[in-house]
Amino acid sequence: MNLEEALAKDGEIRQKLLAAIAEQHQLDPKSAGKVDGCMLGNWLHGEGERRFPFVKSFQPCVDAHAAFHAEVEKVVRQINLGEYDQAKAMLGSGTPCTKAFIAMVAAVRQLKTDAKL
Repeated sequence: MNLEEALAKDGEIRQKLLAAIAEQHQLDPKSAGKVDGCMLGNWLHGEGERRFPFVKSFQPCVDAHAAFHAEVEKVVRQINLGEYDQAKAMLGSGTPCTKAFIAMVAAVRQLKTDAKL
């Protein structure tokens, strides 16, 4: 598994959210919040869980990934309510969504180091 590629895919979520805001179209909040619905989540809840459950940084990585998707789900809910300005603001610098993404990146990179990936 290329974890950097998986991170990049989760990073693309922001662009998808901004596109949904610009186009004012609805998204599925359950899909957005689903922790095993993306490349990284599939790996964390599949092969990663089988191979690295006792690596000290594995569970923090799982938790950080889940926190990121929870924040994304909140943004999707605002989009679906038609609160486009609020949704866009939720994607700005220093927001919980951005902080969750940064924390997830750090957690994945720590796992890569600890698991020698």
